[in-house]
Amino acid sequence: MSGYHPYKQGESSKSAGQPSSYTPGDDAIAISQARPHSKANKRIRRSNRGEIACAECRRLKIRCDRMVPCSTCIKRGCASLCPNGTVPPGQGSRFVLAATEHLQTTLKKLEDRMHSLEDAIAIAYGADSDSPHPLLVKCKDEEVEEEPPNLQSTKEEAEEKNNSPALLDALGTLYIDHDGWNRFFGPSGGSEKQNPQDCPLPELDPSYLSPEINMCCRSFPFTAQTLPIASVQSSIESFLPPIERALELADIFLEHLSWMFQVVSARQIKELIYIVYKHKDIEYGPHDLALMLAVLGIGALVDLKLQPYNLEAQHYYRLAQAALALQPVLSEQSIVSIKVLHLMSIYNGMSGKESNLERSYALLCLASQVALRVDIDPSMWGFEGKEAYDRRVYFWNLVAGSLWQCLVNGRPPVILSEFIDCKIPTAEEENTFQHGEVPLGFGIWGFKASRECLVHVVKASLAVKPPSYESILELDQKIREFASPRPSEIMSEDSTPLSMRTFVRSHYKELMLLFLHRAFFTQAMTEYPTNPLLSPHAKSVTTAYQSACVVLRDTRIQFMKKPLLCTRVWRIWTLAFTAAVVVGTVAIRGAHMNFEPIALEEFEAACTLFRSAAETSPRAARALVGAVLLLKLPFI
Repeated sequence: MSGYHPYKQGESSKSAGQPSSYTPGDDAIAISQARPHSKANKRIRRSNRGEIACAECRRLKIRCDRMVPCSTCIKRGCASLCPNGTVPPGQGSRFVLAATEHLQTTLKKLEDRMHSLEDAIAIAYGADSDSPHPLLVKCKDEEVEEEPPNLQSTKEEAEEKNNSPALLDALGTLYIDHDGWNRFFGPSGGSEKQNPQDCPLPELDPSYLSPEINMCCRSFPFTAQTLPIASVQSSIESFLPPIERALELADIFLEHLSWMFQVVSARQIKELIYIVYKHKDIEYGPHDLALMLAVLGIGALVDLKLQPYNLEAQHYYRLAQAALALQPVLSEQSIVSIKVLHLMSIYNGMSGKESNLERSYALLCLASQVALRVDIDPSMWGFEGKEAYDRRVYFWNLVAGSLWQCLVNGRPPVILSEFIDCKIPTAEEENTFQHGEVPLGFGIWGFKASRECLVHVVKASLAVKPPSYESILELDQKIREFASPRPSEIMSEDSTPLSMRTFVRSHYKELMLLFLHRAFFTQAMTEYPTNPLLSPHAKSVTTAYQSACVVLRDTRIQFMKKPLLCTRVWRIWTLAFTAAVVVGTVAIRGAHMNFEPIALEEFEAACTLFRSAAETSPRAARALVGAVLLLKLPFI
């Protein structure tokens, strides 16, 4: 029964002696083939006289107006079946597409008849003339097979790609070293190559910790189910420093790093320290302990009195891992869990190990994924005042951190703008609730820049199908028109938070423009090596170069002010190297373009900067090696 089709009942059946095709000149046979079955003729005549309903109306048991075709079949889109044919029963049978097979059969018959008629005309006309019949010539000249809609759209897309050439290396680069270690750099990913001659960093020997703590560290970020939580937590707390050292590291963390991302406020971290050290009789969980330990670990990393990447920082980070693994992250998540993952991502990025950058991205993605389940706008949960303000500030700090991490790594973001409903705090709320805290690095202005500009830069830079160049130029104009912070907001005090805030804000828009235009800059330099300014992407050449020069200039100035702190923030050197690649390319291949400032001088200054920072920063040392290798490469 699977091959049973009711609407075939109305088709003509050929007799055994009937020819299978039309023969020119035999009109009787052709007419007999085109004539419906005698039973169908009777049905049509009876329907025209209004004696019976059509077959489809009878099948559906509905009223038929007994016209040919009837109004019911016309409304249902199956007028071609009326009065003899029926639509096959089943799901979707009331739609016109259900009669597809019938329409295809009818179309095949008409095509066969058309070709037979053309053959007949050709034979009849050829007996009296050597030239083909004019109708046949016209048909063959105009005969163009119509492409299916899906093929037409594919062809249009191909034409669009030809009009707007695809970006070079649009999918990124996979780097594999001699040991088999690999790392993927996306379209906007960092370009540093791991330097095999780097001096090994100090590595913590965890044998002094209890087996339970080390087991938790090995299971991170998952939970070790068989361990007693209370006893392991007590064991972790036995390795805490004196409260004076904990408060000192918290202050160092706030002063030296809160300008970049405000994950915890001064009030929150200090209150948590007093709770953990039992100065306040308030209950806390393993993730609260992990939050404090993560702050202490990063604080030790940026403690300028200690060596970079010191063992004390590794000690606190390992304890934070163990504490986080005592409670499930995904099933029992909270705002504290998100902050711990975020801080661990920052720690791995600043740890000095190139391989930890992958872990930094993974942890930040995990934090973002958990945040999508927790960080809905606080007003939805009834939060108001400072609590709502703190939650909104942290969420937008997480968004900004995630977007820049994705640009640096060339990976897609987890938090997409279409799913963000968290409001941006107002300037009045910032003035009220930020009083007594460390000044925000980017602040309300930075949050708006992320929403209005940075999100779109990430989409344009990391999209699998690159956007049109016209849309890139529109986004360029939008970034340029975005209001910069008022001069009164950029204070000139010599405090570290304010100095670093001035630094990051001074070239924030230039960094967005640099990442926006970098791929088109590369394409112009590659396709028009003699004069890139003749390229359709000449705007990207000038914009990328000017933005890169601003980034390098501001980095040099800030390094002179805060050299020890700058060398410990890996992202500063990643962004500076990205700018140096652009400047170096112009210096090597476009010296004749006479840009201001002079490209060769800017590139030499960048190499001097990396050479100075390389003494204490492995990231800057790799950037220096990359800058030297750039001189030997034929293209970026």
